[in-house]
Amino acid sequence: MISIVSDEAPPGAPAFTTVIPVRWGDLDAEGHVNNTGCFRFMEETRMRWVSGLGLPTQPPHPVIVLLNAACHYHRPLGYPADVEVSLHAGRIGRSSVQTHYRLRDLGAGELAAEGFATLVWYDVALQKSVPLPDALRKALGP
Repeated sequence: MISIVSDEAPPGAPAFTTVIPVRWGDLDAEGHVNNTGCFRFMEETRMRWVSGLGLPTQPPHPVIVLLNAACHYHRPLGYPADVEVSLHAGRIGRSSVQTHYRLRDLGAGELAAEGFATLVWYDVALQKSVPLPDALRKALGP
């Protein structure tokens, strides 16, 4: 059975960090970022990281797909705000990598959310997982 919650701490220094502005449209009726907004911030960070490594983000090449994802909310994010998202690499498998995220409100200087996602490299034409790209393994280190 696969757990959808990871209790592993993000290991070491971030593999990638970016800043994403909160948009007015990210807010819900309560005036803070909707829970799906945090998932979008993690997704945007993940795709900036992957494309920054020069890896394809669309078929016909193998691309990342999500095996699972979760988010733990610590405090609301409002508008205007800038969110610093750090991506940390965790467990690395043959065709997958566990990624951990920390979302920090830069203005408040506080942790707003933490999350994780297991990424799998998937070949759409073959309809199966494939080994992680060499560029990714190199970026993640030994």
